[in-house]
Amino acid sequence: MNVGTNVSDDCVTEFNNLKLGKQYRFVIYKLDKDKNEIVVDQKGGRESTYAEFVSHLQNESRYAVYDYHAQTEDVPPRKVEKLVFIFWSPDTNQPVKQKMAYAAGKEALKKKLNGLSKEIQANEPSEVEEAEIKKIVLN
Repeated sequence: MNVGTNVSDDCVTEFNNLKLGKQYRFVIYKLDKDKNEIVVDQKGGRESTYAEFVSHLQNESRYAVYDYHAQTEDVPPRKVEKLVFIFWSPDTNQPVKQKMAYAAGKEALKKKLNGLSKEIQANEPSEVEEAEIKKIVLN
């Protein structure tokens, strides 16, 4: 693993397709097999649900951007839309080196993705439940 983690151009392209083109609900990123470049792992269409997104988070670390839409409890309710950066690093038996590689690459990826509103670091499934995301987006 080298010191700097590269971010593939695809990562930025697909992020912009999500943010500006509204082509996706979410984009999930991963480190390539050599652990020195962040690449696009999966994309979810605009009709994808939050539950579908969570189902793609496996027992390995991932980065993701989710275009979350919520409504406030205000009267009248306001629509809130935020691009949420999620760093998924589950407390599973993934190798320590791999967890460290993901931790090291997080800032490199975030620097390339302009327009993120919120950030979540999740280590267990309860931390990516929709109620948690909604709370963060509405605060």
